[in-house]
Amino acid sequence: MKNSDIVLRAVDLYKSYGTVKAIDGVSLEVTRGETKVIVGPNGAGKSTLLKCLNLLIKPDKGRIWLEDVEITNSKTDICKIRQKIGFVFQEFNLFNHLIVLDNVMIGLTKVKKLSKEEAFKRAQEVLELVGVERSLWKRYPAQISGGQKQRVAIARALAMDPIIMLYDEPTSALDPQFVGEILEIIKMLSRNGLTSLIVTHEMGFAREVADEILFMYRGRILEKGPPTQILARPKYEATKRFFKEINRLYGAGG
Repeated sequence: MKNSDIVLRAVDLYKSYGTVKAIDGVSLEVTRGETKVIVGPNGAGKSTLLKCLNLLIKPDKGRIWLEDVEITNSKTDICKIRQKIGFVFQEFNLFNHLIVLDNVMIGLTKVKKLSKEEAFKRAQEVLELVGVERSLWKRYPAQISGGQKQRVAIARALAMDPIIMLYDEPTSALDPQFVGEILEIIKMLSRNGLTSLIVTHEMGFAREVADEILFMYRGRILEKGPPTQILARPKYEATKRFFKEINRLYGAGG
């Protein structure tokens, strides 16, 4: 594998809150066009890791590269770097005072400095791609459903033409009827070659979409492998317990 194939690389990341080690020596690589899925119990450090990877949370120690740029270098312009990393949050994080269309256009006009005409064209493309109907474009977030809000959040991230998408439990705040719709959008984007790193508890989705699954436990990546291996033949007791509990709660498709 050439270094040019590696989109995101982290080496020996650590993050503590007091005596709690949220991230304890994590290293990982995501290659171009790959979809990696991170799973694990609550408190394992999954969301903290994701936020460390674009410095929403600053790691205590360790180094991170986006392509050939070390983003943990103090001289790096992290605002420019974040334009290349799409981030989809659990709670949507839309601007409540802006209509759907303006939520998607604001980064294009304010950060990328596109004209309003160019920004509108790009916003239209991504809103249509993720299935947000035109009748919703002039509504405010409070006037649309949770599933529609998450579609808009994904469109907003896509509009910036990221080289990688990070998803932090993108279905956890949704009513059950919207979960499948959002997962189908993410699967579609991954199958179209968008490099993705996804934190989720949806095991059926992970099985379908992941090139590799990473199991996190107590701040570490305890084991990793293709879905057929890690879901069917996990090595460690902690991994076996986690999948057994997930199957108990959600069924084999989890």
